[in-house]
Amino acid sequence: MKRNALVAAVVGILALSTGAAFGQRSKTIAVESPDTLRALAVRNPAAMYLYSSNDGSTLLYVESQNGREISVLDVSQPSEIQRLAQVQLPAPSAFDFVRYVGHHEVLIRYRDGAGYAILNVSHYKQPVLMPAKPFQSTIVVQSIGATGLLTAQTQTEDQTASSQTAAPRNYEVMDTLHPRNPVLLATIDGVRQVLARGNTGTLFLLNQDGVTVVRRLRVEQEYQEDLDQMNGN
Repeated sequence: MKRNALVAAVVGILALSTGAAFGQRSKTIAVESPDTLRALAVRNPAAMYLYSSNDGSTLLYVESQNGREISVLDVSQPSEIQRLAQVQLPAPSAFDFVRYVGHHEVLIRYRDGAGYAILNVSHYKQPVLMPAKPFQSTIVVQSIGATGLLTAQTQTEDQTASSQTAAPRNYEVMDTLHPRNPVLLATIDGVRQVLARGNTGTLFLLNQDGVTVVRRLRVEQEYQEDLDQMNGN
C-alpha cells in the first residue's frame, strides 16, 4: 500500500510540473497542451490573435520573443492543429493585438509606448509588419462595427470611454476599411461622456454643444427586423 501511494504521489508531482495538469478523461471534452501537441509549444509567448482567411481557414497567430517572432498555427480543424510557419518580425517590443481593420490587416499596439503598427496577413503564412502613421497620435477607444473606430486624442491610455463623466477629450470617428489611409468621418471636441446602446450599436457622445450620435445602419436594420418578427409583422 505504501509503495502504491508513493507511486501515485510521484505521478501527481510530475503532472503538476508540466504546463498543464491533466486529470481524468472525458467523453465530451478534450484538452490539448504543449506537452501533448508539439505545434502548440511556443517559447515566451506574449499574445495571440484568431484570424479567418478568405478560403475558410482559421489561423491562430501567437506572438513571442518580445514581439520579434510570430507563430502561425492552422486551427481550422481542432483535431488536426498544425504549425504553418514561424516568422521573424522587426518589432521594437512586445505588442498587443487591438482589432481587425481593413481587409487583411490587424492593428497592434506596442507595450513600450512606441505607438501602433499594422500586421498585414494577406499572405497569412507570412505576416508582415507595417507602419500605422494615422494612429500614432490617438488612443483606440472602441470598435464601431467591422471597420469603424472611435479614437481619442489623448496622452494617457488609462482614460477610456465609459459611462462615467471625465475630463473633456477630443474624439474622432474613423472608417478603417483601408487602414493605411483611414477616412475621418467626424471630430467631436470636448467630449465629457460616452454611452453605448448595444442592441442598435449606437454611440452617444456628450459635449458642450449637446449630443453627437454615431449610428450603425445595418445593426439598426437587423434590430428592427427582429422586433418586427417578434411582433408578428
